[in-house]
Amino acid sequence: MQKLISLILNSKLLLPFAIFCTACIVYLSLSDISGLPKLEVEFEDKLYHLVAYFALTSVWLLALTPYSSESLRVNILISLGIIGFGIVIEIFQEVITDYRVFDVYDILANSIGVIVSFLCFELFKKRIFENINTN
Repeated sequence: MQKLISLILNSKLLLPFAIFCTACIVYLSLSDISGLPKLEVEFEDKLYHLVAYFALTSVWLLALTPYSSESLRVNILISLGIIGFGIVIEIFQEVITDYRVFDVYDILANSIGVIVSFLCFELFKKRIFENINTN
């Protein structure tokens, strides 16, 4: 498992993958997704937001942290940038689509996903990068 993690984190594809994930979130956020299957759970939409922004933040943190000497500061800026991105997407939903609406609770779910990802990353970052350097 450590070798797989090391291979992924040393891959030159991590940054393009982060960009791809961002593009997917933009596309899904601005598309009419009413025809997609439902999970039939309470607050399903907010769960999607939380998971999507948790994953997005995790990918960006993994992609950019190895290149920074001030990783905590950079990780905070990345996280704040992704929260800002989520706010802009919500505004775009209201302004440029007829089928999506601005929802402050979506912003809250996005932000919780970002914060949880940031905290998990900071908690496990040393272990993750120690394993890479020893392999």
